[in-house]
Amino acid sequence: MLEVINGKNYAEKTAHQAVVVNVGASWCPDCRKIEPIMENLAKTYKGKVEFFKVSFDESQDFKESLGIRKIPTLIFYKNAKEVGERLVEPSSQKPIEDAIKTLL
Repeated sequence: MLEVINGKNYAEKTAHQAVVVNVGASWCPDCRKIEPIMENLAKTYKGKVEFFKVSFDESQDFKESLGIRKIPTLIFYKNAKEVGERLVEPSSQKPIEDAIKTLL
């Protein structure tokens, strides 16, 4: 299971070399659909990429600060800076894995 992070530790956790943040919610069918994909990718890229989850319902202010409008949304970081395009409502593993490869 991916570690859940929040507004308090977000900056610290995304400061690693390569990070994927999955913003979603337990009530969201599309979020539940990509959960096994994210778990699999976390195992595949263990030691190379850090994977975290953020709860969409945690905080209105935090959600707004991230600019999240739809879920699931995947955000990619390299050395604490957001890189590439966010993936909004990805439906398969390929676009996610392609984005991860740009972090390496």
